[in-house]
Amino acid sequence: MNPARFAWILAVSLPISLAPARADEDTQDAKTDAAQPAEAPKPARVVDFTLKGSLDEAPSPLGLDGSPLETNLSTLLDRMAKAAADDEVKGLILRFRDLGVGPGKANELRRAIAEFRESGKPIVAFLESAGNADYWVASAADRVVMPESGSLMISGLSAEVTFFKGLFDKLGVEPDYLQVGEYKGAAEPYTRTEMSPEFREELTEVLSDEFDLLIQAIADGRKLEPDAVRELINDGPYTAAKAREVGLIDDLAYPDQVEANLAEELGVEELDLLTKYGQPEPEDYSGLSGFMKLMQELSGEGKKKAKTSDPKIAVIYATGVIQSGKSSPGSLLGEAVMGSDTIIEQIEKAEEDDSVKAIVLRVDSPGGSALASDLMWRAIVEAKKPVVASMSDTAASGGYYISMGCDAIFAEPGTLTGSIGVVGGKFALGGLLEKVGVSTDTVTVGENGGLFSPFSRFSPEQEKAVRAMMEDTYRQFVSKAADGRDTEYEALDKLAGGRIYSGRRAKDLGLVDELGTLDDAIAHAKQLAELDPDQKVERLALPEPKSILESLSESLDGLGIQSPRIGLESALPEPIRGMALRAEQFRRLVEREPAVLILPFEVRIR
Repeated sequence: MNPARFAWILAVSLPISLAPARADEDTQDAKTDAAQPAEAPKPARVVDFTLKGSLDEAPSPLGLDGSPLETNLSTLLDRMAKAAADDEVKGLILRFRDLGVGPGKANELRRAIAEFRESGKPIVAFLESAGNADYWVASAADRVVMPESGSLMISGLSAEVTFFKGLFDKLGVEPDYLQVGEYKGAAEPYTRTEMSPEFREELTEVLSDEFDLLIQAIADGRKLEPDAVRELINDGPYTAAKAREVGLIDDLAYPDQVEANLAEELGVEELDLLTKYGQPEPEDYSGLSGFMKLMQELSGEGKKKAKTSDPKIAVIYATGVIQSGKSSPGSLLGEAVMGSDTIIEQIEKAEEDDSVKAIVLRVDSPGGSALASDLMWRAIVEAKKPVVASMSDTAASGGYYISMGCDAIFAEPGTLTGSIGVVGGKFALGGLLEKVGVSTDTVTVGENGGLFSPFSRFSPEQEKAVRAMMEDTYRQFVSKAADGRDTEYEALDKLAGGRIYSGRRAKDLGLVDELGTLDDAIAHAKQLAELDPDQKVERLALPEPKSILESLSESLDGLGIQSPRIGLESALPEPIRGMALRAEQFRRLVEREPAVLILPFEVRIR
């Protein structure tokens, strides 16, 4: 309760004397009152969050206190919104530590900061050594502060694509890949030594669009003209002192000075910093009953939320590389996997729950298996309840495939989407084996018995057969996209060919319906479900967060197929390790089926 807004009156019944008070008593009372020291103001409650890493979309495994082990994007946004509405909270400090998000998540964070500022409470962004992503988000705050030893490493954007063909030539490995769509360059890193003209064209277009978004965001936050921001970026990077001089930051200060300055602004002597604001209180696990409770938490039984009949919007997190089977969380063993079985189960769960009035599919995926994408698409179009797609950083290729089955598609301006095309093939390892003295002898029954042999390239007849399958898959992709967008095949085909678009470009071309955040998509889902716009609805996150043991078990179950094993690549430095893992994941995808729908690159703003 805000004491400045509400006054409380306490009525006390006391004996009343009609006799006048003596003068010496009045004097003594006055002296006593004067001797009382003025009460010091209470410390101001200020929320203190650290933004770091990739801020995953899907809820992370639950810790023993019932809270996520890692802060995901949705949890962070909810905590910021709660702090904005909390009268006891007087301000917000955001500390940035190598934030690695794409432009979609950056825009979600900037919007949350803008909504917090509307509460009238100050918000300070503290940067140490900041890159593009850190500053993209931080520039939305009231004040941006750095220590004098800090550096602001803003710069233009670049994309470096590593090509392995020269290495494969020396090893005797022959990448034998086909693509349908002249811009579908997912296999180019393995089949070429440099970008094709089409690959370079689309990559330049996407990066230019993302750069314009970065410039506009900084211009809006710092009250500068876009041309001035472009010039500042071209002149960067900057020391902290120079960044202040050119108007990119407001103050030079160390963390303790940031806190002292904010306390002075709030009219208090000190701050009560709330680093765990919005998280549940820690549990007491002492004694036998505490031990039993701990065992329940570890098994996932202790924190099951009681079901309510309140109206709900189910938010299904569709994140990771698409494969058939069960989903697998990201870990040291590889990137997260979106399993078709898991997503279909969640759609069915939302359909069967009478309290769920609509579904929002939150997509952050570069694609993957064409088969798995189509199975999920089918479950989406057959859903009886409204389904709205909300695109995060990436919803391309297979990620676009599952989105196009929804009743409406929302994207961020910087979302990577489109990439309607197909790639497929295999690695032929016969030459490598010969170099190390290994020979292979084959018995084949049927002309194409050795079609996907890992030892030899496709014969001309085999290549023709594989290409025919891929072209059928491509026609299916384009046809269903045209149906979903309510347009003709020929019109959609002109936008396909594997070409990638930013969200705002996709909006202009009709590939998505609206530009907006997850909250915007939820509001639209409420509208489609014919709910009152002002009616509060519960947000049901699916799949539900797992316990520590459940998550570990799922990761181990997926080792054989879904995640690359820890091997030599675990000892490699980034970015080499990341490239090795992506190459291994691509190989596993094409090993399982002849046609895959996957993005040729990813964009993370650094």
